[in-house]
Formats: sequence, structure tokens, C-alpha cells
Amino acid sequence: QATCPAVGPSLALRRPAPPPRLPHRSAPPTGGATAMPGRAARAGDGQGLDARTRFQYLAVLQYLQAKGLGETLSAMERETGVRLEEGGLPVDSVLEASLDMISRRRSGGSSAGGEADAAARADEEELQRVERGTCCTGRCAEGMGPSSPLSANVTAVAWASTRCDELVALAATADRRLRLLGSDGEVLAEAPDLASPVLGLDVALSAEEVLATTMGGEVLVLNVRRPAPDTDGSRTPGGDSPGWALDVSQRFHDHEKHVTSGRFAPPDPEDELEAADPRPPAHFLTVSRDQQARLYSRTSGAGGGSFALAGAVRLGGEVTCCCWPGARTFVLAARDDRYLRYYDVDGVTGERLKTNLNALGDSVASFTVLAMAVSPDRRLIAACTDKSRVIVLRAFTGRQLRNLYGATIDEYDVPSVCFSLDQSFLYTTSSLPQTTRRRRYDGDEAEEAAASPMCGEVVVFEIRTGEAVLRLPCHEKAVRCMSRHPFSERLATGSFDRMVKYWG
Repeated sequence: QATCPAVGPSLALRRPAPPPRLPHRSAPPTGGATAMPGRAARAGDGQGLDARTRFQYLAVLQYLQAKGLGETLSAMERETGVRLEEGGLPVDSVLEASLDMISRRRSGGSSAGGEADAAARADEEELQRVERGTCCTGRCAEGMGPSSPLSANVTAVAWASTRCDELVALAATADRRLRLLGSDGEVLAEAPDLASPVLGLDVALSAEEVLATTMGGEVLVLNVRRPAPDTDGSRTPGGDSPGWALDVSQRFHDHEKHVTSGRFAPPDPEDELEAADPRPPAHFLTVSRDQQARLYSRTSGAGGGSFALAGAVRLGGEVTCCCWPGARTFVLAARDDRYLRYYDVDGVTGERLKTNLNALGDSVASFTVLAMAVSPDRRLIAACTDKSRVIVLRAFTGRQLRNLYGATIDEYDVPSVCFSLDQSFLYTTSSLPQTTRRRRYDGDEAEEAAASPMCGEVVVFEIRTGEAVLRLPCHEKAVRCMSRHPFSERLATGSFDRMVKYWG
């Protein structure tokens, strides 16, 4: 099966709504059909094409559809006898990615281009030196994690562990409940009857503070109270040890629409070296469908102080996601925006930097970044788009180190993406179709057929090669959320099948 090269970004041109597709009708047989040069079969008959030629035709048809050239697409389908159907190609933008790869190889004539090429070569050499590391390969051992469905669809998950051997996670469900789950899936603590369902969760490195963003526009800061340590200094992760609690410490209602996600700022590397234990985060950021991102900073006071609104950024579209490549710098992505936009907490109203996700500098966006993740060393950013493409960039630059294809993501998905602890792998959620259309042998009509019983999966990419090296069938329905353990190579996934699962 032919595959798309995992290098070279695709051109970013706006995809206009295609005109209505005309039903395909094969050309009526004639007594004197003349073969055209280069044709593998007569007009309107694609049966005699070899696999390579058929794949090339499909790539061109996909390109025409993306550009809204419906009449040209229909004419080519009639002439070649090849029809473009959903799932006909393994990835989006096959032709564009191939053309971009050729363009990048031929670029570099100017001094600026030479400098860019030198930086790109240095990045590539660094990636090639990455040793093959460790990734999750299957479910955790029996008895680890919840074994039965929760009360409603899972909307968010996040680890709340303080040690590599502790499996404590938060799970939010659509019935406005937030639970703290133990290693065996037992509910350790709960925050029931929230004002609206939680859409996003983030946990501070100390696992003492939780950031929850909600459908009703409310932002919650919660404290995790843990049981007293045992005599040997350890904590019992099960429910037999009293003292587990989940308390709301602060509420904010500054957004006008859904607050889809939020992120605590990472600790400053210098402070991290001086402190024996992780310090409380100094800032957190929230993003919303009201086209705003809001920054909250910690005030001085006993116990680290509370948070207060410190500033806001308004973009031209829905702010879809955010990340922190540094302790004082955050990045925003918005719908129908070709840029990643960098801001500093000290000058939140002014943009520090913006990098064009169109590698060739195009001024039109044909995709939206739906999720972002920062590598553990804060040098790489993974941007997951709604066109089944994950872009890996050098932080604070527009250099695209990898374009990863293989996960199925569209504009209606809520994907999650995260690096492995040694950043040699990248995990991306993927939603497979629950049904597929199968062509009949006697004509053009198609019939519905059951697809994979596991609709939700996690695709594991190797950063060094850019290849999808493993697929983890996870859930019977779409994977709604995913979190990587802060101290060990484990994942927690949540789904609309009401299950939370642990992977290692």
C-alpha cells in the first residue's frame, strides 16, 4: 500500500466549499473509442489501472477537491473511471506534501535560505541522534485502572501522581462530576454537582493544584488533599487511607463561552534547581470559544497566595489551544489562523513572536491547530491539525522538523497529543469511522459496512523517523482525552464509551 512521505509540510490554501458533486455515470460504450496517450484504460473505465497509477489519480483528485475545483474533479473522474471516496487515501494532502518536499530540497539559493538550510540540517542531525526510547505498548496490568464504565461520557482526564509508582488520576464526566481515581479505579475523592461539565483538566507538577475549565465558562482551581504519609514515608493509594479530598479553592467566570482548556505554567528551571520540592505554579492560562485567552497570576501571600486575572488576549477566531514553551512564555493557536502566536507574561497585551505554519509563507490557512504539546525539554512543539497532520516544530521558530501522517483527525474532533518522557515518541489520539462504505461489484452504489469495533485509538509516532510505529486500539467510541504520566511512561485515556483506561 502506497504511503505519503512523512516529511515536508503541505501548502496551506483555504479550502472553499466545493460545488455539488454530480453523480458519476460511465461513458456509454462506443464502437470507435480512441485510446488517449498515457491512458491505461479506455475513458470511463478504471478497471485496468495498476495500483501505482490509481494512487496517483487519487492524489490529484484529492488535490482538486481540496481546492474546490468540483467541475474539474468530476471531469477527471469521468475520464479516468477513478472516483475519490472517503477513506480512499491513507492521509490528507498527499500531492501537496510531495510537492513541498521537492520544494524544500531545491531551496536554499539565497544567503537567508542557506542559513535556514543550515539550521534545518542541525535540527535533523539532532533528531537522528535520538536513541530509540520507550513508549506505551498496551493496557496496564489487570487490576490497574477502572474496570467498569463511569456514570457518563468522559470529558477530561489528567494524572495527579507524585511518584512514578503512583497511579492516581482525575476524570471528569458529562454529568458534571469530577472524580479522583486510585490505581485500582476506586474513587478516592469527588467533586459532584459542578455548575457545568468540565472540558479540560491540568494538574500542577506538585499534584496539589488542579485547573478545571468548564462548558459554562467557569474556571476552577481545586486543591488535592492527600492522606498523611505512612511510617515508611509512602502514601497508600487506595481508599482505606483516610484524608483524600478534592476541594474547590477559587472560581473565575471571566469568559463568555465554553472554556475548552487551560494550562499551568511550568516551573522556572532556576527555581527548580534551588527547590527540593516543586514550587506552586506562578501562572495559568485559559482559552475559550469567545476568541479570548486569559492569563492568571499568583498573588503574594501565605501558602503561595491565590490567583488573580492578570491580562487577556483577543484573537480573530476561536482560541483552540495553548501551551507553555517556557516558564514566562505561552503560545496560542486559533481557528482559521495560520500562525502560532507567542506572548510573554510581562507583556501579555503585546505579541512577542508569530510563526507561520505555512512553510512556504502562504497567507491563507487551510487547516486549524486543535491541540498542542511541548516536549519535556521545552525545545519542541507538536501542533495537531484538523487535517490528520501533526506538525513538529522547533520552539520559538517556524522550522518544521517533522510532518506526521497516520492519525485520523477532522475538524469536529477533540484530539490530544503528548510526547513520551524521553521525547523519542509522540502520542496522538485518532478516531476511526464506525462504519465504512463498500463498493458493490456490479456498479457504483455503495453499502454501509461495520468498520473496526474499536473506534478510538492512540497512534504512536517515532520522532526520529517520522513513522507511525504502533497503533493502540483503545475504546469502542472516540477517545475524548489523554494524559501522559509525569514521572513514568504511562497514559490515561477517556472516551465517550464512559471508560477510563491506563496504558503502559
